[in-house]
Amino acid sequence: MLDEQTKQQLTAKFDELKPQLQQHFSDLTEDDLQNGRNDPDQLVKTISEKSGVPSMAIEQQLKTLLPSS
Repeated sequence: MLDEQTKQQLTAKFDELKPQLQQHFSDLTEDDLQNGRNDPDQLVKTISEKSGVPSMAIEQQLKTLLPSS
């Protein structure tokens, strides 16, 4: 499960990150992205289910997409 800071960053920067998400996780549909827009945990779950990659690995990948503060 994502920490609160990461969830907030993903939600706040979603529009900027969306193209990167589509590139990194090409199995995602537009509906998947829209459903994950306000629920980053659901986004992690969806990516994990579609890719077969463990949630923890998905969380780490998402964190690398976020800008460093």
